[in-house]
Amino acid sequence: MPHIIATERALYWAVGEPVVAAGLIEVSGALLTGLSLRSSANENEFLGLVAGKASDYAPLPAVGEWLEAGNIYGYKGGLIIVRQSHNRMHYAPEDTPALFSVYRENVTDALEWVANERVEVGMRRVYDGVTYQVLQAHTTQSDWTPPATPALWAVVQEGPDCPDWVQPTGAHDAYNIGDCVTFEGQQYVSKINANVWSPAVYPAGWELQ
Repeated sequence: MPHIIATERALYWAVGEPVVAAGLIEVSGALLTGLSLRSSANENEFLGLVAGKASDYAPLPAVGEWLEAGNIYGYKGGLIIVRQSHNRMHYAPEDTPALFSVYRENVTDALEWVANERVEVGMRRVYDGVTYQVLQAHTTQSDWTPPATPALWAVVQEGPDCPDWVQPTGAHDAYNIGDCVTFEGQQYVSKINANVWSPAVYPAGWELQ
């Protein structure tokens, strides 16, 4: 049965083919389902996983309707995430990155920090060229920038030089005990042999460095 186990970072998830439900699991949350499952702690990676697979999902509301930060809607066959609460404007979501997270091909970096965005523990944002990770869930404010609020944000430190995690295709290229990988900007070492799961999908199989 496809499943999401408890995580150390907020995790976006979607189930069904096409997508019939989607949401965000907060830290230490868990979800079990018998439907096909896609999940990631990285917003852009998650949106890429569901691109073209959400044709029947609840569509983006019409211009003038209120959108709440964190809500997920169907848009052009995929999903988008509301970054800031606002009244829906006539501008396309892809033209207003401060308001929406929309899938961006070949982009893996954390989103730029913006004010008035709901962020959860473990999410990453870039401010003045520095990557920060959320320590406490909160709604960002113009006077609560990451450097000014160390209780809310921590600088993501560069770790050892480990190759990017790549989805194994079988036992022949699975990770084994001691293998080091970089996943979503953090370094992990495999704690088990024949490890074919990412740190987001099976965190018990990895040790954060």
